[in-house]
This record gives sequence, structure tokens and C-alpha cells, in this order.
Amino acid sequence: MLRSASIASGAFSASRLFSAFAIFFAGAIILKVDKGGSGGAQWAYSQVVFDQINPTRLLNETLSPFDAVGEGLHAEEERSMRGGYSKKMFANGATRLAGLSFAGLLLAGTAFAEQDDVGYEQIAERPKAEKSILVAKGAIAEAEPTAAPAKTRKRRRLEPIANISQYEPDLAEPRKTGITETDLTPERISQPENDRHPLISDLAEEAEDIETELSIESTDEELSVEGLVGLEAVTFHGITPGVSLRSEVLADWGTPESGDTQGETLHYQFEGLRSVDATFEKDRVKSIAIILEKPLPTSEMIASLELEECRPVTVSDAKKSQFAHVYPERGVVLTVSSTAGMVVASDEETDTLEEQVSDVLLETINPAAFLLRAKETARANLSQSIADLEQVVMMDRNSAEARRRLADYYLSVGKAITAERYAAEAVDLEPDHHPNRLQWAKCLSQLARYDQAVDQAKQVLEGSGVKPMDKARALEEMAQLASLGSNDVAQKAIPLHTKAIEIADKLANSENTESRHAAQCLLIDAHLAIAMQIAQGNFQDKNRAVPQWLERASGLAEALIAEDSIYLPRRLQVAVSGLAAATNLDKPIDPKLWIEESEETVRLLEEAITDRLTCSQFDWQLGMAYLHAADIEHVRSQAASAKRFGELAEEKLSELSRQRDELPDTGYTMGRLYFQIGAVYAIHEDDHEAACKWYHQAADLLLNPVPVTTLAVPQQHGDALVSMGVSYWRTNERERAVELTLAGVDLIEQAVDAGLLGSTSLAIPYENLSAMYQALGKDEPAARYQLLARKLGSGEGLESSRR
Repeated sequence: MLRSASIASGAFSASRLFSAFAIFFAGAIILKVDKGGSGGAQWAYSQVVFDQINPTRLLNETLSPFDAVGEGLHAEEERSMRGGYSKKMFANGATRLAGLSFAGLLLAGTAFAEQDDVGYEQIAERPKAEKSILVAKGAIAEAEPTAAPAKTRKRRRLEPIANISQYEPDLAEPRKTGITETDLTPERISQPENDRHPLISDLAEEAEDIETELSIESTDEELSVEGLVGLEAVTFHGITPGVSLRSEVLADWGTPESGDTQGETLHYQFEGLRSVDATFEKDRVKSIAIILEKPLPTSEMIASLELEECRPVTVSDAKKSQFAHVYPERGVVLTVSSTAGMVVASDEETDTLEEQVSDVLLETINPAAFLLRAKETARANLSQSIADLEQVVMMDRNSAEARRRLADYYLSVGKAITAERYAAEAVDLEPDHHPNRLQWAKCLSQLARYDQAVDQAKQVLEGSGVKPMDKARALEEMAQLASLGSNDVAQKAIPLHTKAIEIADKLANSENTESRHAAQCLLIDAHLAIAMQIAQGNFQDKNRAVPQWLERASGLAEALIAEDSIYLPRRLQVAVSGLAAATNLDKPIDPKLWIEESEETVRLLEEAITDRLTCSQFDWQLGMAYLHAADIEHVRSQAASAKRFGELAEEKLSELSRQRDELPDTGYTMGRLYFQIGAVYAIHEDDHEAACKWYHQAADLLLNPVPVTTLAVPQQHGDALVSMGVSYWRTNERERAVELTLAGVDLIEQAVDAGLLGSTSLAIPYENLSAMYQALGKDEPAARYQLLARKLGSGEGLESSRR
């Protein structure tokens, strides 16, 4: 009998996730790693790399979580997980969050790595006055004794056949991878009207309409970003900021009121205006500040200055008492009157209230205004934000911030190579600015250039004057990188996550909104990462621990959303992460409610956001949710549902995958999807002809070398190839079957050699090869693979088996 590689069933409870947000069981969450177990999605970079970043030596701080557990909240009964936030939780999230036991969650970190490996020290008791978003006030209880390690080695493979033994296919009886700043500031023209305000009339009479188009080319044909309207400065009484010289001002406007013609600012009086101030930089007009005699309706100013096609960005002072609308393409700032109040603007159908403008600032078209608008619009319109940032880069070759933001935005839509280039440029421009280096590390990691990513994160941790938030981000990046390493390296990941959580927790109640939100976002990321690593690893009681980490992440996300709805994508992140973790646990769940939450969140986001590039991020995540759901339903033997989710995933991901082709695991993800759909036909319907139609699409993608990432895991990758070999054999495509099986064996052997998998992972593939070669009449390789399989079955290691 030829067998396909096995898979452990994916799991939570059958009921919905998160119903018990913030409800933690009394006592500690104590998990113990089995050193022989699989570490999940990992990468075999050198053990030396993470030995060099021993947290105690590097930071002179302990990474040990608390050894005691806060009393926390006691659930009257054990709550099951559910996919979806509860309205009660949403309303009370922030209040209940304050009562959670941070110590209880962090205690889990101690058990994931040997203390003598990390050199733990005990964390000092927190000051009573400390403000924490996670730590509950109250007494600290004694920790429970450490649980015993798991006795059996559990591997999870992508191909889910072993859990459904009656579907194991019978084949043959076995024998036991810029603009530079120039004078390009054309003047605008409009026809004068007698009833216009003097300012408007002057602008109209003096201006000329010189239209200059400045287009922003997309970096990729598949990724289209919105361009900008033409850049045109506004002229007032013959003078244009950025163009006109002091001598021209004196010639056209005469001697200023003060009589001083060489001052940095010259003051003038014009009929109908309270004042006009011209400011100079190196004898060239930098700006013209105009105070109106009386405020005018905003719509009248916009129409008169022909600003209708321009996108303004609204700015305010620190007290939110003064507002202004900035038009970057025209160099115009309209200050809203703080005293004049609103006026009624009428059209043929409706009356509306609108603001009035008291001051007008005409200035040189400058990159700062574009950068400001890019930051304000990024969450709702990445296309416009990217166009603005590209404009900044053209105008200011030294803007590191624009490049860092471009790196962030391009990476979010899968343009990793473009993102890495901008991040590297930002570091070159400002090497001591830690956020630049952290963004570069993130880009390098997404491109699977892990050694370089580790080096950049280490430079931040070892740098001087590192801000706490930057340190927390660097630790979180290190944790993510460690989780992709060999089993020994991966054990350092959760302590690193734990330290990042400890730092971010102290910042999560900051009075500074930006700092507070950044810390809360990091807490969500770290909690989800820990949940995923526990799910993928070989830990005792993980069916109980993983939901608790996910519940905490959900609670943090909902509290953040309650404060500011722009963080709604965080709900989608939690739901998709929950589904991903569910594919790795022992008890199958019904993914329906998780999918409903994902679909509903995407629907809400796309109702509010019209930019397709921005929405592509959410569609990709929804496609990944469908993929995980297909995997879960396969394990649950729900063939029809598995096929439906698989087809929905293909519908979402196939087109978007072309946009994300700069990421090294995109092709693998699509190959895995096609394999998953085919496996449903092969296993549940015994229809290998139909399975191979999907496998044909999967094979070429999965045969391509691919680095290990959070999605591309050697064990799953190799097992998929081995499993496909079974169906090709059954449809009499024997050469293809042997080719795929050998490729799968090669991947698994590499993972075993790198310390990512145990040698027993090769038992079934070796048996399959032996059976195939036996049927083909090739006795020598058949006997050789049978001997290897037998030695592994008897407990001998891979090296001795190969000898």
C-alpha cells in the first residue's frame, strides 16, 4: 500500500472563538516543549546567530516572564472559543482588559525554553503605581509546577490523510523550495469678476494659466497608483512664491510699510485686505501671507482659486482650536476662521453649513505638504499616499521618512523588492534613525534574507539611545526571525516575544495617542505570534493555551477599534490568525463563524474605502482565511465545504498573487492552495483524475525552490509533493509520481539535516518510493528505500540509516 504523508487534525472547539475574551482560567498557563518535537514553520540559519543575541547578555535585562500568576478573573465555567467578537465584549473591552493577568500569560514563555539556555533572571516585582494595560491589580499567586513534556512526537503536515485512515489509497504493496526644486511654479489664471473680493480679483487679473503635468510612473504594471494633478503655484499681484525675486517685489509692489527693503519679511497694505506679508529665502519669495478684511466662505475661495481638482489635507494646532486646509499641488493654505462661524451655502436643492476662510497662505510648492497628506491618507487610500510619497522623493532626495513610509506601504501590498530598496535608501540617509533600520529588517525578512534581517535588528538593540518602543519592535522582529530557525533557535522566540510584550505594555497607556496605539498594535502582533508558535509546536495543553493568547489579542484589538475605527483591519488580522492556528491544533472546529467574521470585516472596510490597492490587502487576507478554512474542513472530512472554501480562496488569491510576486512564498501559497483542493478529491472522493487536474497547477509551483517562511514550511512542502505522487501513480503517470515523491523526499531530508524535523518524517516517503520502485521492477532502489524506512521505524537516526 502506498501512503500519503500524514497530518495532525486542526483544532479548537466546535463553538465560537473569543466568547470568553479576557476570561482566563485560574492558575498559570504552563507549557513544556518536547525537544524532539517539531517547531513549526522554521528556517535553518546558523545557531550561532541567536547564540550571539543571548537576551541577558545583549540587553542586560531578563527575558523571563513572571514566575507567579496574578489572580486574574475566574470564569464560572470554562468558555469555549468562537469566531467573532461579542457586542458585550466590544462595549466592555477596555474595562475588562484592565483586569487581566499579564503574569499568567507570560508564564507560558518560561516553559518554552530552557532557563540555562537563556540565562534567565527573576523579574523584579512591579511597582504598585505602574500603569499596565495587561497587568491586573491584586495579589500575586504562586505558580503551578511545570508540566511534564509531551511524550509523543506530533508532526503536522499539509496533506491531511492520516487522520482519515479509511481514505488511505492502496497502490502497491510496499516492501516494508524629481523633481528637484526648480522654478517650475507656474501661475494660475481666472477671469476677473466685478463682485469678487479684492484678493480674488487680484489673483485672477495677475495670473497666467501655465499648466504643468507631473506624472508619477508606477513601479510595476500590476500595481497602479494614482497620479497627482499638475503642480501650479498661485500668483498674487504678479508675484509667485518660489519664482519671484525680492527685486521684482520691490518693483511691482513698491517700498514696504516699514521702509526696510532687506528684511526677511516685507509688510504691505492692499485695498480690501487687512495685511499682506511677503517672506523671503535667499532673496526669493518663499511665501505670501494674506489676512482677509472679512472671512469668505470656503467654497468661494476653492472655486476662485480653482482648487476643485486638488485633494486638501486638514491640519490643526495642538489644541484643535485652529484648522487649515492645505493644497500641496498649488502651494495654498486656507486657514479657517475661528471666530466667524459657519455660513449657509445653498444650491438648487439643499442648504448646507460651511466654514469661512480668514487667512490665505501662498507658498512655494514643497515636499512637506505632500508628506503631510501622505501620512493622513495612508490608511484609506494607499494609491494616493504612495503617489504623494513618490512626489516627495522626487522633490527631496534626502527625505528618509518618505522612503521609510514607501517601504512600509509597498510591503503591505506585496511589493517586497521595491519596499526593500526604499528601506535601504532610508537607512543610508539616516543610519541612526532606528525606525528606518527596523523597516529595512522587516523588508529583508519578508524577502527571506534572514541573516541580514537579524543583523539590522541587532544593530537597533545594540545601539545607543534606543527608545523603548524601538527596542520592543526590534525584539518582536527578532522573535519572528527566531521562530523560523531550527528547533534550538526557535525556542528563543517566545522569550523574545515576552520581552517585547513587557516593554510595550508599559507604553500602552501613554497619554501620547501615537505612542499608545503603536504599543497596542505591537501587543496584538506579539500575542498572535505566540499563539501561532504554540499551535505549530509540540506543547502540552496547547488546545487550552492557544485560545487564551488569541482571546487576549482579540481583546486588545477590540479595545483599539473602540478608540479609533481606523484599526478595524486588526479584527481581520485576529480572525485570520485564529484560523491559521486552528489548522495546527488537535480538535477540529467549524470555521464557519470565523469566516463570517472575516467576510463581515472586509465588507465594512470596503464600504468605507474605495481605493482598490488599499482593499487588496484585505482581499488577500480574506483569501488566506478561505485557504485555512479549506484545510480545516478537509481534516473534518467536510468535502463539499472544503472544496467551496478552496474555490473561494482561488477566486480571491489568484489575481492578487500577480501583484505579490515579489514575495518569495506567493507561488508556494498558490501551489499549496491547488494541492489542498486536489487533496479533497483524492482523499474524500477517491477521484484521482479530478485531483490531478488541480495537482497539475500545484506541481510546477511546489517544485520551484522556495525559502522557508511563515507560510512555506519544509514539512508541509515535502509532504504535499509526496502526497501528489500518490494520485499521479494511481492515474498511471508513474514517472511524474516518482519525480514528485523524490522532490518531496529531498525537501524533507534537507529539513531533517537542518534540525527542523525529526528523521521519522521520512518513513512514509521512503516506503512510498520503495513501493514505486518495486512496481517498476527496480529492485536496487526499492530495497535501499525499504531498508531506510525500516531503520527509521526501529528508532535509528537518519545518519545511521543512510550509512
